[in-house]
Amino acid sequence: MQPISAKAAENSHDLAVIGGGITGLWTAFHAARQGLSVVLIEKRGLGAGASGGVMGALMPHQPTGWDGKKQFQLDGLLALEEEISELEDFTGLSAGYRRCGRLMPIRVAHKRPFAENWAKASETNWPHPFRWRVLDQTPVPDWLPSDAMPFGANYDDLSARADPRKLLAALTEGLRRHSVDIRENTAVETLDPDGTMRLAGGGRISAGHVVLAAGWESFPLIAPGIERSIGTGVKGQAALLRPARPVDPAAPILYDEGVYVIAHDSGDVAVGSTSENSFDDPGSTDEKLDTVIAAATALSPALEGAVTIERWAGIRPKAAGRDPLVGPLPGFRNTFLATGGFKIGFGIAHLMARAVLAQIIGGNPAFLPESFRPEPRLRGTEIT
Repeated sequence: MQPISAKAAENSHDLAVIGGGITGLWTAFHAARQGLSVVLIEKRGLGAGASGGVMGALMPHQPTGWDGKKQFQLDGLLALEEEISELEDFTGLSAGYRRCGRLMPIRVAHKRPFAENWAKASETNWPHPFRWRVLDQTPVPDWLPSDAMPFGANYDDLSARADPRKLLAALTEGLRRHSVDIRENTAVETLDPDGTMRLAGGGRISAGHVVLAAGWESFPLIAPGIERSIGTGVKGQAALLRPARPVDPAAPILYDEGVYVIAHDSGDVAVGSTSENSFDDPGSTDEKLDTVIAAATALSPALEGAVTIERWAGIRPKAAGRDPLVGPLPGFRNTFLATGGFKIGFGIAHLMARAVLAQIIGGNPAFLPESFRPEPRLRGTEIT
């Protein structure tokens, strides 16, 4: 493939990707597979931010109120299994992926009709054979007991999970095999309107095109000159537990009142997570995580006597309006955004990568919702 633009004398790459989280890694990987020369710039180490956590839930939205965002996420979840399979074949590494389904107990009677409406809507909005169902009996008593679901349980067979760190490791190996220039511990201090990346401590990098995929840290880089809010970071805390007795790695994800319980192939179980808009220390854990662990243990008998082997905290990107930002950044030359996939990032990052790369080579991906495009959401602002 020919370079996507003429390089300035100082350019050594067709594409620079800022950010080594899940979206940046998929973007760099797909770009390299298309024959572009790519430099990946990461402030710390690959996966050092929210992508390097322990959860890995890949869950669809409720199938009612269908819109472009829900369709995009559904497309991402359906495509991800094959994407990961190809990645595993290419690298020889497992990403810990499994389509395990999801169980959500119904604890109050008035929520049962909502569940039944979701089940009916899945027949229209989800492709065969995937469905949302309402169960009257628990399918896994040792995982979710009957007394935890007094009015039944929601179950969907579309949900899946991956091991975040294994997936990041597989993508990193894929980048190395494609000879991507990986620059860790390299902080971009400012991003100029002409696309030049000025580094902390001096130096600069230029490339034919730039994709800013630095999670919540993307927002401060483009904030100067923009009057309206672009996005923020939301802290999440999670833990990895080691059960006293073996847990079936095929067990469905449990979700109840904000608490997730996810069995991984390792035999360990991830539980989380908080959503904190105000915090002092982004990397610390505290009593909020203790509350989550206690709630998870109360939900599933399989966690009785489990040992906490890791406590984790990180900051997830939440773009203003909650929809991700995917596309050209107004006021910047050859610069594109790919960030803001709050809580659904692992399920759509590969599709965000494909969408932004399609725009870079001059396409207009019809599968990208208009609400994801930065220009209409930042219209009327000047970036200087």
